[in-house]
Amino acid sequence: MILFDIDDTLVNHKQAQIRAARLFLSQFNHLLPHSEDEFCALWDSVLLKYFGAFTRGEISFLEYRRHRIRELFAEVNPILSDSEADARFEIYLRSYEDSWTLFDDVLPCLSALSGHRLGIISNGNTDQQKLKLHRLGLESRFEVVVISEEVGVAKPNPQIFLEAYRRASLKPQGCVYVGDNLEVDVLGSQSVGMRSIWLNRTGTSSTQVNVVEINSLLKLPTAV
Repeated sequence: MILFDIDDTLVNHKQAQIRAARLFLSQFNHLLPHSEDEFCALWDSVLLKYFGAFTRGEISFLEYRRHRIRELFAEVNPILSDSEADARFEIYLRSYEDSWTLFDDVLPCLSALSGHRLGIISNGNTDQQKLKLHRLGLESRFEVVVISEEVGVAKPNPQIFLEAYRRASLKPQGCVYVGDNLEVDVLGSQSVGMRSIWLNRTGTSSTQVNVVEINSLLKLPTAV
């Protein structure tokens, strides 16, 4: 079985996030004195700050969203009600969801792998990650879909990878995992004996040895 990460492997999450963050800033530029580039970097840093707490189960997905909004507006609106924080995040969310797209190499790759069993292992909110697969027409292509919120552990915790091959009724040696994050995806899956392939779209340099690396999913059928 070949298993995939979702964000920035199949779905262009970074592009969707940047588009949505720019629209969000245009709605609130009277309160947020940042350039577009500054705000996109800030938005990403705040996301990363709280995403770990969410994936570790320390806060709910709703709390994760509210923390992000409250930190962005802390100086100008130090006290935001839950309803106001939710309303502001909804402005971002609508644009983010409307901006979801697949990378150009995804459908050709999946078609070339039509003879293989396919699956997903993704960190994130269960409903949102499954909605991405549904909206982008990928839902029926994957036999196994494992999302961190659903199983209570997140990559690179070995248990989420073990859960995937348990559902597939396979041993780890019978699974290949493909993802864009070297530590979370590649080293995490290697730790349970899976074969890993690093999708390095950006050409990031690394001294990590024993890693199979590709820069496009078009190269995946040959790599596996």
